[in-house]
Amino acid sequence: MISSHTLIPLFPALALATGLNGHCPPLGPVLPAPHHPSTHPSISTASTALRALLDDLTTPYQTSALAIGVKSIHEPDLLFEYTHTPPQRDAKGVQEVDRDTVFRLGSLSKVFAPLALLMLRDRGVRLEDSVTKYVPELKGLGKQAREEGSAVWEVDWEEITLGGLASHMAGIPSDLITDITPFVNQSAYGYPEANSSRLLGCAGFFGTPACNKTAFFEHFGQRPPAQVPFSPQTVYSNIAFPILSFVVEAVTNQSYVDFVHDNIWKPTNMTRTFASKPDDSLGFIPANDIWWPADLGFEGPNGGYFSTLTDLHRLADAILHHRLLPPVQTRKWLKPVTATSSTGLLIGQRWEIFRAENITSDGRLIELYTKTGDLISYHAILVLIPDYDLVVTVLVAGPGGVGEAGTAETTGIMSRVVEMLVPAVEEAGKAEAERGYAGRYVDRDTNSTITFAVDDNGPGMAITEYIIRGVDVPTTDPGSTLPPATPPRLDPPMRYRLYPATGSKSEREEAWRAVGTRATAEEVEMRDGQLVWGMGSCVTWAMMDRVTYNLLARDHFVFGRGEGGRVRGVEAVGYGVRLEREGY
Repeated sequence: MISSHTLIPLFPALALATGLNGHCPPLGPVLPAPHHPSTHPSISTASTALRALLDDLTTPYQTSALAIGVKSIHEPDLLFEYTHTPPQRDAKGVQEVDRDTVFRLGSLSKVFAPLALLMLRDRGVRLEDSVTKYVPELKGLGKQAREEGSAVWEVDWEEITLGGLASHMAGIPSDLITDITPFVNQSAYGYPEANSSRLLGCAGFFGTPACNKTAFFEHFGQRPPAQVPFSPQTVYSNIAFPILSFVVEAVTNQSYVDFVHDNIWKPTNMTRTFASKPDDSLGFIPANDIWWPADLGFEGPNGGYFSTLTDLHRLADAILHHRLLPPVQTRKWLKPVTATSSTGLLIGQRWEIFRAENITSDGRLIELYTKTGDLISYHAILVLIPDYDLVVTVLVAGPGGVGEAGTAETTGIMSRVVEMLVPAVEEAGKAEAERGYAGRYVDRDTNSTITFAVDDNGPGMAITEYIIRGVDVPTTDPGSTLPPATPPRLDPPMRYRLYPATGSKSEREEAWRAVGTRATAEEVEMRDGQLVWGMGSCVTWAMMDRVTYNLLARDHFVFGRGEGGRVRGVEAVGYGVRLEREGY
């Protein structure tokens, strides 16, 4: 269990930081992700503190195993690693947990089905397609409904799309094999006598055989819809992912497991990832555990797979390096589809997107693309943080209980790892940006000077000097309004921050965008206080690329690289000026 003292951030001074300071950065990275974070001293400091916290946390664990890995996709080895082997464990499994120890993934297994579908795009598969295009047998399930044709009792499978299934927006019943009828004393809980025609006779646990695809088609139509498709009320679905596996099989004429192995696991060298139980000697098995060998049958794509820290980081590397999907498809995949009743959680095509504003010193919004998984005694979380090209993985196994690790403890551990290491990675990124981009840029022919600085007064990079053709831009910039013929001297002057335009770069050039404001933090707070939604005055998304001259945007900057990849100059595109970096 996580005690209250473990909730204290590593950097309590963050609470006193200047925050966004009136600035509204675009969503996403505000500086390039560091390529060598492990060399920055902040990483060593944070790692030492995090290791001490985890030592304190795991001291009472007698039955819970833990494996944690943090990795930058730009470095070959883990940035941080921590494992804990409990004294009580099954002798058949590993006796010392490490990065190659196999754990059950639970619902983290779900991430492979949407990825497999996206890889079938060249075969004509689209997420907007009805699932019945590929699995027409689903239409026959209506005959099992309590009332055919009723939106209350029958799923209209023609309306169910692949994208709806992948994002928990289909509204179909949640599951099949988790029906508790065979496992409870009905009268003790107020249930009626069991209906023998509704007994599955399978589940894959508690001594029952695994259910197969036939069991699904014989029984699933008896389950009423949870919602209509694309209802405001998102409903978590386990069964959607076996159904998506049926689609993959129909399109490829391969078993789903073979397709995933050949096209995802093998190309990424995930050599210790399995669709069924591997040899006991490869995995951590909790003492007296019954879930390590559990076979989920046709619901394996929902939560039945096994993997390791090493393999999950290989998967994440491949995703963020665009080795499995083209860059635009990867970026599209890493986007939310719908919201939930939690302001901190959005849902993607099998991503749970946690939104945090308390990680970095500027308090900006950071999105964590996660997939969690739980199978009773196994708990897993994979976290992709694209803003930093960072991956966090937490794998836990144990029977739970007081003083041990369970679902809540696993997500708590992940949160501690993120809040303690991400600020350190941020510092590493600032140091690299300072060396790589900051400085004074000059074009003497046009009397133009721009100075960039990395500071703690806001996100991104500050423009501290901005003179174009002898004109002081911050004191003459009217913002997004049509400028008067003769610019007045404006007070206070505009304050600018520069941010990378994600992915908009080549070997020699790299696009950035400037965002300006005159408002102070106090003025922003006052404006936001007049609105019923949070951060209502933060509308950078609607203001970028708006003011143009000669059809070129005023906020557009392009850094140019010379020999050895060093930044040698910058072009203020809208002003038609190229400036050279002093000291290049």
